[in-house]
Amino acid sequence: MLHWRLLLGFLFIGALTLLFWFDIGNRYPGIFLFPLALLIALLAAGEIVQLITFQDLQPVRWTIYAGTIMVVGATGVPHFCLEHSPNCPLGNLGWPLLAFVLAMMLAIAGEGMRFAPGRASSINLSLAIFAIFYIGILMSFVVLLRFVGGSEWNGLPLIAMLIVVKSCDIGAYTVGRLIGKHKLAPMLSPGKTIEGLVGGILVAIAGSWFSFSVLPVWIAPNPPTLPWWWIVTFGLLVGSAGILGDLLESMLKRCARCKDSSSWMPGFGGILDLLDSPLLAAPVAYLLWIICIP
Repeated sequence: MLHWRLLLGFLFIGALTLLFWFDIGNRYPGIFLFPLALLIALLAAGEIVQLITFQDLQPVRWTIYAGTIMVVGATGVPHFCLEHSPNCPLGNLGWPLLAFVLAMMLAIAGEGMRFAPGRASSINLSLAIFAIFYIGILMSFVVLLRFVGGSEWNGLPLIAMLIVVKSCDIGAYTVGRLIGKHKLAPMLSPGKTIEGLVGGILVAIAGSWFSFSVLPVWIAPNPPTLPWWWIVTFGLLVGSAGILGDLLESMLKRCARCKDSSSWMPGFGGILDLLDSPLLAAPVAYLLWIICIP
């Protein structure tokens, strides 16, 4: 299993690096990564459907698929629609939020069309709306990070978020295995320890320093100077949000009584097992970029 994990890990990193290289050098930012985001969202929607469908809980599946694609797809409107006005009141974030409202209406209609006495309609509807929010809205923040700063940062906000989150994962796993003794959430994720949490956050801060002090030389030659406290804050908060995202997916898997969100990637599980941390970390990273940068 370990050799599969290492092999797939190198393949993922290589493929993602190649896509970023093509995307950064293209005159239309996001033209390569946006279709990938739509595909990932669709696959993740399929996995979340499996996790929340059991016993009497049967949300309308097609509304989750359609709603998720609507929300993530709407994120690209201000960047790929040539007739979109830059002064549109919706802004960048307003498009996916508007699409989410429409997706909610779609979920209500889908559940209403099959309503029957005795069916847990309100719970099924809540699950469908949660799934669309969890994948659609949170994935939209991942997409939005690609466009923060334009050519000045050249995609670094998205790359930095991924580096910090995965650095935190690696640090937490390594430190937890070496010296971890005190369980962080024993009923939810028995393998996670408080020592691993601290180690993960420290490595996340180191990943943040690397992202903003070393990496810009290769992809953003003339970025604005960031204060040290902001770099530390970025690593601390984004790394912490990534850990929370990991725990959230663990909760979903525990409720569904399964180890992985899927089994088609040996050593990794499914798409959600890779996305769990970035999904919750992306809104925090986006907020820091919007509010904290001068």
